[in-house]
Amino acid sequence: MKLQKKHLGVGAVALGAVLAFAVPAGAAVNLQSESNGGATVKIAQNAQLKAKGAVTIVTLNLTCPVGNHFSASTDVSQTLSPSATTHGYGVLYNQSCTGTTQKVKVTASASPAPFIPGVAYATAHVEVYGYTFATLDTGRVIVNVDNG
Repeated sequence: MKLQKKHLGVGAVALGAVLAFAVPAGAAVNLQSESNGGATVKIAQNAQLKAKGAVTIVTLNLTCPVGNHFSASTDVSQTLSPSATTHGYGVLYNQSCTGTTQKVKVTASASPAPFIPGVAYATAHVEVYGYTFATLDTGRVIVNVDNG
C-alpha cells in the first residue's frame, strides 16, 4: 500500500487530536498528585476569651489523613479603638491526625493589650506531615466571645 499526501494529512490531524487530549489529562494527574492529600482546615466563627482577654482560644476544624501529624498556628488581630489594635499568636506542634474532622484549639496570647469581646480577624497555618505532606492557609472574621 502506497501512502499518499492526503493519508499523511489525516494521520497528522489524528495524532494532533490524540495529543491534545492526552497532554491535559497528564497535567490533571500532576495537579491531583500535588493536592493537599485530603487535608482541610476551617476556622470556627467564635473564639473564646479567657483570663480577662489575655488570650483568645481559636478553634480550627481540621481534617487530615490518619497516621500523619500536624502543626497548627493562628494569628489574631483586633481593633480596639480607632487608634489602637492588639495582636495574638499561638501554635501547636506535632499533633496526631485522626482521619476525621477534629476540633483543634489554639490559644493566642494578646499583646500589647487584652482582646475584647467583638469582631477580630484570624488566620491559620497548618502543616500536615508523615505519609503525605500538605500546607494549608486560611483566614476569616471571628467573634471573640467572653464566657467569663
